[in-house]
Amino acid sequence: MTQLQKKKLRKKLTKQIRYDKRLKLYLLNLQWYQIKLQKARRRRRTLKKLYILKRLRELNLPFRAA
Repeated sequence: MTQLQKKKLRKKLTKQIRYDKRLKLYLLNLQWYQIKLQKARRRRRTLKKLYILKRLRELNLPFRAA
């Protein structure tokens, strides 16, 4: 990870106000923050696929139409 990326991530984290010191130290772990972002991306992608499948089922179209 480049210095600029680290700086940006730290800036994002420091904007969030945290009162518990242990929680703050945990959140400063940059790898944890990146994993959190990755999970959010994966969740959005999965929900989008499920929505498309639901719509295809409602329209009685084959799943290959997506």
